[in-house]
Amino acid sequence: MFSFVCHLDQGGRLDDLLTGEIVGNPQGPAFNFERFRGGPLFRVAGTLPDDHLFIGHTVCPGFENLASKPSWWRQTSFHVPGYDCLHEEESYRHTPVDLATYDFTPIKVPAMDRAAHRGRGAPIALVYRNPVDQATSYFRYCQAHVSPAYHTFRGRPVADMSFREYLFEAALTSYARQFVSYQDQAARHPGLVRLVPYECLIDRPVETMTTLLDHFSTTRRPWPMLPAAVRLARKEHMRAIEGRLGRSLDGTRNGRNSQSHMRPSDDTEREQPMDSGLRDEAISVLNDLGVDCRLIAWPTQRAPSIRLAYEGDQRPRKHASR
Repeated sequence: MFSFVCHLDQGGRLDDLLTGEIVGNPQGPAFNFERFRGGPLFRVAGTLPDDHLFIGHTVCPGFENLASKPSWWRQTSFHVPGYDCLHEEESYRHTPVDLATYDFTPIKVPAMDRAAHRGRGAPIALVYRNPVDQATSYFRYCQAHVSPAYHTFRGRPVADMSFREYLFEAALTSYARQFVSYQDQAARHPGLVRLVPYECLIDRPVETMTTLLDHFSTTRRPWPMLPAAVRLARKEHMRAIEGRLGRSLDGTRNGRNSQSHMRPSDDTEREQPMDSGLRDEAISVLNDLGVDCRLIAWPTQRAPSIRLAYEGDQRPRKHASR
C-alpha cells in the first residue's frame, strides 16, 4: 500500500485488473510489478522526507543499545529467523530496494541504532496483530515452509505440533521479544516510535494509513490518492496481480499452482469467535513477560480483510486522475 501511495503521489498510474479502472495520471508511468520484490527497502523520496522506508520484521532500532533489557529477553531467542531482519545479517552493503532506478543500497544498522537510542533518526512504527491471530497465521506459514529453519521447532516438525503447543512453547515468546522492544522505545521516545494495532488498519484503512503517513512525514498533509491506493491493495486485486505475474509479491512463492501468499480462507477464519480461554492464557503469559496487553486489540467482531466499497456503491469510473 505504501508503494502504491508513493507511485501515485509522484504522478504514476495503476490499473485495477478486476474493474478496468485507471488510477492516477493516465499518461504517467505504470507500476513496474516485474521489478517489485517486496523490499525490504522502498525508495520514498519525493513523498516522504527520507530517501528510503524499511518495511519488515525487526527489533525496534535503538533497543539493541539498551543496557536495561529484561533478563528473560537476553536469555531467549526468536523461534525462527526473520523476526529481526535488521540484526540477523552480518553485511547490509547490498540491501534490495524497490521503487528505485537502482537495485541495492547500503544500510548502516549500528548508526541507525545509535540515533534511535538517542531519540533521533527517522520515525518508526510497529503495526502489530493480536498474538493469537498472528500465531495462527505464522503456524500455517511454518508448517508449509520448505526450510527446516521454519518447519521444525527444536528438531520436531511443526506439522506434528498442536496449535496450543506452538503458541505457548514458541510463538508467544517471539511475539513478546519483538513487541517489548517497541513498547520500551515508544515509552522513551513517544514522538519517534508509534504503535498501531493491525486491527485498526483492517477496520479503518484510510484513517490508519493517514496516521502512519503523517507520522513518517513528521507533519500532517493531505493524501488525495490514499483511498484509491487502499482500494487497489484489497486482497482480491492483489491475488489477481500475483496470478498475472506467476509469483507472490512477497517473494516467498514462485511457479506453483497457487502463487499467492494470501490464503482465500482468511476472511472466514477471522469471522470465527476467538477462544476466550486461550486468549486469557496468552494474556497471562505476555503480562509475565512485561507486555502491556492493554495496547493489544482483541476484536469481538472479527473484521474481514481490507475491503473498501466504492462510495455510494457506484460502479468505478474509467479514469480516476490526480
